[in-house]
Amino acid sequence: MKERYYGIYAIYIYLPFSSLSRWWRRFSNRFRGKRDRFLWPTRLPGISWRRCVLSRVPRVWEHRQQNGNVRISELGILSALAEDCEQGTNIFEIGTFDGRTTLNLALNSPPGCRVYTLDLPPGQGTRYQMEDGENYIGVDQRPGSRYEKNRSNFPGPVSKIQQLFGDSASFDYVPFHNTCSLVFVDGSHAYDYARSDTRAAMNLLRKGGVIIWHDYGIWEGVTRALEELWKSDHYDLRNIRGTSLVYWKKT
Repeated sequence: MKERYYGIYAIYIYLPFSSLSRWWRRFSNRFRGKRDRFLWPTRLPGISWRRCVLSRVPRVWEHRQQNGNVRISELGILSALAEDCEQGTNIFEIGTFDGRTTLNLALNSPPGCRVYTLDLPPGQGTRYQMEDGENYIGVDQRPGSRYEKNRSNFPGPVSKIQQLFGDSASFDYVPFHNTCSLVFVDGSHAYDYARSDTRAAMNLLRKGGVIIWHDYGIWEGVTRALEELWKSDHYDLRNIRGTSLVYWKKT
């Protein structure tokens, strides 16, 4: 199946080369004393993707990436994590965007898992200030367009998805507390939102569950919020090597 081929490509080909490319960019920037707005210094300890997942060959659908999506290597890791989810538990995604990741979470997770995905509806105000340049991600994009176009192709998996709307800083998460085996945090990249979304994710997670944050080392607000959590509150956060993903498992 081509989905397995894309999974192999994502993990075993794209990931090593993108990891090397990202390392070189960081090294080159330090050597030249150059500051890259979307490549921040990182301090979290690293971890191999192999130590985070059981599945070694994930399946990847909608492999084509557009600006605002996770990299295909990151999508492969998230797909493998979805495969590892316990039957009957929930998956929660903060930040739907076009629904590419949402679709893969639904297709790879066990049939009894529900996938809840939260996004800001167009035109709604926000509690906190968003980062410059985020409008195309959070406001102008119709949430879930890529899973909706696949509804007829995969009616069962897509029916597992429930689209939620609201500001992630004021959304009522209480009905979902302690029910999630996987939470993916990919909302606003502003510092205040990164902190608020992290608090929400911690409450959503059940024992043995995993939180994955996106854009660590890419956006300053996300990077600062996660490193503060790691340093001040002693959470064992780990940056999955070669990616902008941060991994934490609740024990």
